[in-house]
Formats: sequence, structure tokens, C-alpha cells
Amino acid sequence: MSLYEYFVKLHRYVSWQTKKIQALEQRLHLLEARLREIEAQPRTSIERIEYKFDQLKVETLEGTLNIGIAPPGAGGTIEDFAVEPVKTVIPKPEPVLMRPIQEKVAAYLNKEAPETLKQLERQYGRRLDDTYRQFILQDIARQTDDRIHFYLQEKANQGYVPSGGRDEAVENEIFQKVKADIEQSLDAFLKHLPTGGEEP
Repeated sequence: MSLYEYFVKLHRYVSWQTKKIQALEQRLHLLEARLREIEAQPRTSIERIEYKFDQLKVETLEGTLNIGIAPPGAGGTIEDFAVEPVKTVIPKPEPVLMRPIQEKVAAYLNKEAPETLKQLERQYGRRLDDTYRQFILQDIARQTDDRIHFYLQEKANQGYVPSGGRDEAVENEIFQKVKADIEQSLDAFLKHLPTGGEEP
């Protein structure tokens, strides 16, 4: 191969490489422009996702269990256990009444309700393990605020207007009603618990 032919081939190769580099640079510029467009777009940030399982109504005892608190005289079937949220406005200052009742209900659920549940187990010949008992009481605890709201609204409908301070008589009255609802729900639940379905 002559020197001339060598330089012709070298020139072609360098020309090909130059075109290839130009094409790659062009693609790089397009990708950089696209990246800038993407970075300029507003970003969606999902900080926290909360699931509210206490709003579910379960028709059977398979899967997730939902034990609702039925108001007095509302029957005792398993289908009646779901609590419908009350869409009413309670006169202010509701938190003044609400908080002490919540504390009393929480204390009852932590101290007395487990023993009540065990007594009902003996009464109906059922045996639940501690985890299942805790699950049942936690599920009821999530629904007690709705019952407290219900009874506060009932008092408001009867003409009761909170004075702005604590009213221990009303607090105790509503606590006793919620406690009775809890005990009625536990009784109805264990009464209708299928044989062999004691364990979750």
C-alpha cells in the first residue's frame, strides 16, 4: 500500500470518527435538554400514607375482623356490629367533654375489659389467645370516639349545652353508656363466634 492510499484511508477513518462523535454529541445534548425539562417539572412528593381500617364493615369473620359497638337495643347480630359515623355538629367546646370521657374509656379498656372478655369466654365456652383478645379490644378502642360523639350529640339534641368547663355528671353518664355498648358488643361477638373459629 502506497503512502497516498494510506493517507486516503486514514482521512476516511478520521472523517467517519468525526461524524460519529458529532452524532454522539448531538444525542448527548438532546438527553441533557430532556433531563433539564424533567428536573424543571414539579415533583409529586408522597410523605405519608395512612390507612383507616376502622371505617371498614366486615360481613363475615374471615380475614379482617371489625367489631363495632352497637347502641343499646340495636339487636345483637354480627351484621349489626359496624358503627356508622355520625355526621352531626356538636356544640363547642366539645374537647372539654370529649377528652375526659376518652380517658375513662381507655382506662376501662386497659384494666376491666380484658377481664370482662375472659368472663364471657368462660360463659360461652370459648377460648381466645391473648393476641386475639388484644386485637378485639384495639378494634373496639378505635371505634369508641364515634360512640362518644353519638352520645354527646344525643345530649345536645336534648338541649344540653356545655358550659365550657368539665361536667362530671355528663362525663360519667356518657362513659357508662359507652361501657355498656362495649360490654354488649363483646357479649354479642362471643355469642356469635363460630365454634372452631376462636383463633384468628
